[in-house]
Amino acid sequence: MAELEAWEESFAEAAAKDGIELEPHTFEWASEPGHLAVGYIADNSGIADVMQRAEIGVPALEQTFTRLRGLTPVLQSCRLVMPYPAVLVHMETGTLVEVDEVLHFTTARLTTLDAYPAEIPLGFDVKEYKELCREHAPKTDKWRYGLASKTFGFHGLQSERAYKDAVRDVAAWVMGFPPLLRVPAIDQDGVAAYERSKDMLQSKLKS
Repeated sequence: MAELEAWEESFAEAAAKDGIELEPHTFEWASEPGHLAVGYIADNSGIADVMQRAEIGVPALEQTFTRLRGLTPVLQSCRLVMPYPAVLVHMETGTLVEVDEVLHFTTARLTTLDAYPAEIPLGFDVKEYKELCREHAPKTDKWRYGLASKTFGFHGLQSERAYKDAVRDVAAWVMGFPPLLRVPAIDQDGVAAYERSKDMLQSKLKS
């Protein structure tokens, strides 16, 4: 079974007590090649709706990658067999659920949130996420600032995390999944995050 962070595990356990079964899963379209993987899988799916949505989603992700100063030659060398970390999935509906701790709220993430095409439905409050980014960025932008990211170079860890979040948000729509649901867990308390969001979850997963 794919590994989860402790707060994700506790979130899933709390949800299970209310009958919401969430299981960890990885996807080829959320993997190291990022938007290149999304485009490749969409083009080879043979599904007209997926390919049409990719014509909107992939260029948007490519633009985001460029804005975050991603290294395209490096991305082109990445492989589909290297998926992003597991995400919780409500198997009954196919809905992805991300539980975001504080490092997901950065200036780089704000950049991605400002770049989503209007056609893409999102399963979270974008205004709230932007406010959380502005609130926490003065600290989170400095996290391991001197270290390098494979696809974003030096000082690129925040950009890498933000880009991966954007890929999941956009690619879930491209691939025909319901809008990805996001739940803030600033303090890494999965149980508390579930209690704050359970009404929203129950509503979204039944609709």
